[in-house]
Amino acid sequence: MKTFILSLFFAVQCMTAEKEFVVGTTSGYAPYVSLDAEGRYEGFDIDFAEALAKKLNRKLVILDLGSMPGLMLGLKKNKVDALIWAISITAERSQKMEMVYYQGEKVTEMPFLFWKKVPEGIRSIDDLKNCVVSVEAGSFQEGVLKKYPDVVLKQVEKITDGIMEIRFGKSQAAMTDPSLIAELTTKYPDLKVIRLPLKPEDASMGNGICIKKESQLAQEVKAATEQLIAEGKVAELEKKWKLGG
Repeated sequence: MKTFILSLFFAVQCMTAEKEFVVGTTSGYAPYVSLDAEGRYEGFDIDFAEALAKKLNRKLVILDLGSMPGLMLGLKKNKVDALIWAISITAERSQKMEMVYYQGEKVTEMPFLFWKKVPEGIRSIDDLKNCVVSVEAGSFQEGVLKKYPDVVLKQVEKITDGIMEIRFGKSQAAMTDPSLIAELTTKYPDLKVIRLPLKPEDASMGNGICIKKESQLAQEVKAATEQLIAEGKVAELEKKWKLGG
């Protein structure tokens, strides 16, 4: 009888144990994801992931995978259930994985950063011919620049590394996400910004949660995310972290 009761106890425990929602992300991308003074994760994406996990009735587990290539590899190898890191929704990415929209507007132009002065005559990305442009490896911005063979693309791990590149003359420009401009220019007052148009096929449709294709979880995440948007939670977090709508 004692053995039966113990078996029953552990069976109930297994049934009632909260299922995990493992989210891949990486720090150093404020205001989406960064570390506070105590080394804890914070930011828009962290707050959103917590709200999403609650909707899914799951326990949130954050797994830092270091960089965009690391994130993509983690998803491919099933180390995580989803990626939440302000990843732009593009046609190319949508062919490889499910991308559930959760924040941001369509992007038709991208900001380029220069140190103290924007060179004259820069009106399009083509005008950056032979310029060294720093960009985060695996990012939406890198994908865009790869279509301009006359631009010398230099991979960096973080956008802050790209800023150091232009500050010390190792790159002429850096390309980054529009939502980061306000914080970066506040932190680095010598930055000068110019926004250059994208080709229609390179436009981003906002930020998406990345999940493997043909996953039941994708439908659950989509439904929960739509609820969070409808309830005003996403708008609330955008206001908290000073992000555009």
